[in-house]
Amino acid sequence: MLSDTVNISYNDEEAAVKRRKHRSQILPACFLLLAIPAFVAGCGDDIPPGSTPPGTAQIVKAAVITIAAETQPIIYEATGTVVSPSAATLSAKTMGAITQIRVREGDHVAAGDLLLSIDDRLSAAQVNQAKAGLAEARQGMLSAESGMEAAKAGLTLAEATYQRFAFLKESDAVSRQEFDEVEAKYQQARAAFQQAESMYEGAKKRVAQAEAAVAAAETARGDTILTAPFDGIITARLAEPGDLASPGAPLIRMEPLQGHEVRIMAPETHIVHVTAGMPVSVTIPSLQNRLVQGTVLSVDPTADAASRSVQVKIRLPETPGIRSGMFARVGLSVGAKQALAAPVSAIVRHGQLTGVFLMDENHIARFRLVRIGRAIGDQVEILSGLKDGDQIVARPDHTIADGVTVEAL
Repeated sequence: MLSDTVNISYNDEEAAVKRRKHRSQILPACFLLLAIPAFVAGCGDDIPPGSTPPGTAQIVKAAVITIAAETQPIIYEATGTVVSPSAATLSAKTMGAITQIRVREGDHVAAGDLLLSIDDRLSAAQVNQAKAGLAEARQGMLSAESGMEAAKAGLTLAEATYQRFAFLKESDAVSRQEFDEVEAKYQQARAAFQQAESMYEGAKKRVAQAEAAVAAAETARGDTILTAPFDGIITARLAEPGDLASPGAPLIRMEPLQGHEVRIMAPETHIVHVTAGMPVSVTIPSLQNRLVQGTVLSVDPTADAASRSVQVKIRLPETPGIRSGMFARVGLSVGAKQALAAPVSAIVRHGQLTGVFLMDENHIARFRLVRIGRAIGDQVEILSGLKDGDQIVARPDHTIADGVTVEAL
């Protein structure tokens, strides 16, 4: 029992010594941690919120512009459809079975290119028949011409004989009977020549008729092929080989690569500002929002009574890829107003936020949220967020950030 008591006392004393040693190590560390903030607070100056500590301000050189109110056009935005006034629907002029079609939708063709052929065996036979008739008529004309020449020679001889006998008759060198026989032969020769001349003229007319028949047959044969009337693109193939073509039945549709228009309906209240020849901006969404400069071609003289709007036709420049039927957005200038504008290059987008870097009185850049309107060339309309006289960074890059001091170039 005594041994156990001594051991317990010894153990309790050893544990107490360890606890006193541990406390002596923790207390100085705590005092040190409490002293650090007080030391820092005593050594540093107060820094107002939003300011840059002295000696650490970053200075960046950048182009700075002053925002000023300018006269901007009032743009009425309308939607319309691209059309091709010169689009053509091609059809056959004769009836027959289609033997071949050389084009499909999307093919580019040049004026005169062969598009489609129709069975021409009948028309070819008609051409051959007409040519045979022409050859016969020409042969007849040659025979008639030979007969006329012979009759003319006979007439010339008879006329000379008649004149000689008439002279001899005056001196009674020939009898009355001899003179009458010569005169009769002269009249016969004259009638024969007139008849031969008439036959020759008839042969000439038959030749002309045969030539017309050949031309008509060749035209009919030419109608068995369909060619492109202009340079363009095939938009529809409406028949297949073996189909029966008939006059007027549509076979192929095509349109030129240029000369497209956009047709829109504009409110009658804006038409007073729209005149032929004025430029308009046209956006084609299906062509990756391509923006082209169009020209007002015409303004209809009458308004639609139901919608109180007027049709405006806008000519488009040659634009690769454009097709009739495409959707288009048109911006018509219908007046002017005073508005703020900034360069597109000054606009900064951070996710869903749109803003600019505004210069304060200390030349420090501050990111200012703005609401923008439509773009006008290289400028964009500022609807809110800035006022007349504000200075902004014209072309902010990665060196421009909120709180940076900017030195204007």
